Amino acid sequence: MENMNQLRDLLKHEIKDLYSAEEQIIEALPKMIEKANNRELKRALQEHLEVTKKQKGRLDDALEALAEEREEEGKGALGLFKGEQKCLAMEGLVKEGEKLMKEDMSPEVSDAAIIAAAQKIEHYEISSYGTARTYAQELNLDEVEDLLQETLDEEYEADDLLTQLAETRVNERAITESGSTRQRGRSGTRSVSTSGKTSQARSSAVTAKASSSRDSSSGRSRSGGSPSGRTSKSSKSKSSSGRSNSGTRGRSSR
Repeated sequence: MENMNQLRDLLKHEIKDLYSAEEQIIEALPKMIEKANNRELKRALQEHLEVTKKQKGRLDDALEALAEEREEEGKGALGLFKGEQKCLAMEGLVKEGEKLMKEDMSPEVSDAAIIAAAQKIEHYEISSYGTARTYAQELNLDEVEDLLQETLDEEYEADDLLTQLAETRVNERAITESGSTRQRGRSGTRSVSTSGKTSQARSSAVTAKASSSRDSSSGRSRSGGSPSGRTSKSSKSKSSSGRSNSGTRGRSSR
């Protein structure tokens, strides 16, 4: 077990954990892509697979930056990176998703289950990248912070896209079971068309609601790497308005 006596050591640990998580995601995504029935969902997962490969490369760059900074201080290298550590949390999420996809489900419900599994993974990554980003920020490791922030922004975009697909496409088709006409009531009853889609107005309302939700959550911390609501140090030249701690919805202004 490695010694972690400083925040820098914990940052190294978190980056190694993220590297293992990305490796597991790269292995798991092709199975989800093959299982997906909805074309938009399949395309979104395929695109995120390519993005994930780039994200893993950024973690290599982040470790190199840490090693170079450590050598400049006259300290030893950080040691080996790949294969040293396994992210047990991601291992559990992947296994849970694979087990769920083996259940006897209609194609429409299966797609909804795939989105659920994928978003659990996204939310774990948002929390973990946000925490690591905050550690780098506190340590004034600008290059590492920028690399982690770039990936954090991508994870939010992927999560938002999955939410949009679920609310405007996949969930409705799962409700209607391949196009059978049903009634569903949230506040009263609402008819669903035989195509499995709601009216144009419903889709527009959902999209507007999702947009409003994202706007209202700007600057709100989802999980903590440091005290909630704390922004970057005033001594830094870069502005981090609307950004707090780990996994915040607010993006840093570069």
